[in-house]
Amino acid sequence: MGADTVWERNDAQVRALSAPVAPLGLPRPAYDGRSISNLLPSIVRALGIEFRTGPPLAPPLSTDLDPFDGTPPEGPVVVLQVDGCGWYPFAGWARPPHDLLAHAWGEMAHPITSVFPTTTVSGLTSLSSGVPPGRHGLVGPIQYLPRFDLTADILRMSRSDRPGLEELVGPGWSPSDVSGVAPVFRRGVRGLALSRRHFEGTGFNRVLYDGAEFVGYTTASDLAHLLGEILRRPQPPPLVMVYWDELDTVQHLRGPSARSFEFEATRLAHLVAHVAEGADAERQRTTRVFVTADHGQVPVDPARQIRVDRLPEIANEMARPLAGDRRAGYFTARWGRRDALEAALRSHLPPETRILHMSDALSAGLFGPPPYHPELVERLGDLLVLVPIPYGLLSPRLRVESRTPDFLGSHSGLEPEELLVPLVTGPLGAFRRPERGSGPPAER
Repeated sequence: MGADTVWERNDAQVRALSAPVAPLGLPRPAYDGRSISNLLPSIVRALGIEFRTGPPLAPPLSTDLDPFDGTPPEGPVVVLQVDGCGWYPFAGWARPPHDLLAHAWGEMAHPITSVFPTTTVSGLTSLSSGVPPGRHGLVGPIQYLPRFDLTADILRMSRSDRPGLEELVGPGWSPSDVSGVAPVFRRGVRGLALSRRHFEGTGFNRVLYDGAEFVGYTTASDLAHLLGEILRRPQPPPLVMVYWDELDTVQHLRGPSARSFEFEATRLAHLVAHVAEGADAERQRTTRVFVTADHGQVPVDPARQIRVDRLPEIANEMARPLAGDRRAGYFTARWGRRDALEAALRSHLPPETRILHMSDALSAGLFGPPPYHPELVERLGDLLVLVPIPYGLLSPRLRVESRTPDFLGSHSGLEPEELLVPLVTGPLGAFRRPERGSGPPAER
């Protein structure tokens, strides 16, 4: 397929995936085969593993996205999860033909959607479990947990309103205390997780990778070295999950910009190329690589971040602290006061804000199809609030309150820039640096 045809196809897919869907008139994740929750089901099916107990997986990827289509992979499968890699900046980096390595990535790419909310907690859990957020139940970085009767910061696995770490993770704690679906590594898939060393043993890392061998890296070069070593093992793990966070970090701190994205994406592409070029010809041919992301980012204005706990008309109608994330807030009203809370929100938030009854958001499929996590309704609350760009909703997180209002990039909403992400796939050898004048590698 020629370059023009590839991008014409991708442009048409972008239009379809970002189109508003009835009845809410909002884009919706493509949970039926074109979302990140569909990737692991395709891999599990190709590995010939059938889960006979526990919640069902999402459907596999649509046929045009699935290089296996149910057939066994010839070698290890690597899933590189690039936090914050949205489709639009990716296409801006990969589409121009002057950078041969970026162009090779673009030739192997399709747009797909993240899940809702478009945030790391929900996206990475869907990637590692193969189900949508409504099923695993991790519906935001800040959420109410009925079992503990508190609003928790899931990344820190602690109360959201004080500066502790791992407070919920006691001797008897299990990932099942927060997630309704085990990662695929606990359901029969042998695999390895390659992530930041300081994440080892943390509650959220256990939610994602419990049952997998864990290898921790410290720097980009360390990641490349370790991944190369893993793939050079005589019998590498059938599934290797790799997590990279620096692109997301720089966009949060400096805002989403083409210049910073291109720098980070090029650095990552050379990292993967280094791994590919260190593998022998057979491993280059038989290793299948997927690159995808949990969400994109949109700009936010620090001066337009709204602390609802400082607005008495709103705070006095709330039964518990704000949950969700900066651009998609979950509000729970005091008994019998949902309408009053909704009225207060409408009077104080920007006019373009979308305020939805949570039952409508669920029935419209924003969190995916049933079966749902048994606590899902309690975790979500009464109202879903989607604020327009560049606004955000802030909760009183004491440990980070001094710096989070200064974020210049954010996510978790349903803007196409947040929702659409790339799915890049090919044999490991296709990620090598093309020789000048040779064009991109032929094998896909």
